[in-house]
Amino acid sequence: MEPPDFASELRKRRMEAGLSQQQLAARTGLSVSSISRWETNGSLPKRPSVEILDRALPGEGPLLARFEEAKDGVALPPWSRSLSVVEPEARAAEVVSPAHVPGYLQSRTYATALFRAARPWGTGEEIARLVDLRCQRLEQLPELRLTTAFPVFALEALPEEVRKEQAAHLLRWSETGRVTVHMVTSALLVPGAPVMVFHLPGEEQVISCDYASGNVLAERSTHRRLLSMVATAFRSALPVEQSLAVLEGLA
Repeated sequence: MEPPDFASELRKRRMEAGLSQQQLAARTGLSVSSISRWETNGSLPKRPSVEILDRALPGEGPLLARFEEAKDGVALPPWSRSLSVVEPEARAAEVVSPAHVPGYLQSRTYATALFRAARPWGTGEEIARLVDLRCQRLEQLPELRLTTAFPVFALEALPEEVRKEQAAHLLRWSETGRVTVHMVTSALLVPGAPVMVFHLPGEEQVISCDYASGNVLAERSTHRRLLSMVATAFRSALPVEQSLAVLEGLA
């Protein structure tokens, strides 16, 4: 089922609030004529006006989502868009992983161990192909700068040869200036699954959650909650210098 368009969403949210167009105009400082025009698909408001409306009406978030869809000319819901389209456009990303080294930063032996555990039926050729795709991805995105947080136990629990290679791999990426690593010395309670926040030109953000069945691009109405989780994770992490010292001790 396709989401409603912006005009329908605005009208629905206003009526749920029990407001007339005149009352909504008084509450937001926007003109009655503009609100009437936006509700009849006469035009699309500017983003600042949408943000004012979104804060003033129930269900904060969906109105912004419908605005972005209308602005981009995208009829599909956000979660059906491909991550492979988002990645090349992104200039920076924050990645929080509660249990593993993020995929962008996995060494070959680490990625091989994960794929073999997840795909016990996979042939050696299939596993090698998946490892190539994962381990080459960040090199294929030369404009992307990455800041990440994940637990120390994601490394400590590994066999020594895998741990040493993975720690050295992270240190090499840190030396490039493109990757900033923050280690977490305790369990990460949130988020419950890996979350990636991509920053695109024009201050647009796209958030992806990595589940067992694959990546899902989050609805804009969930962004505030997910960003809060990401911020909580980074607050619990060590500063960069201490994180690098931890990695050097594990390499």
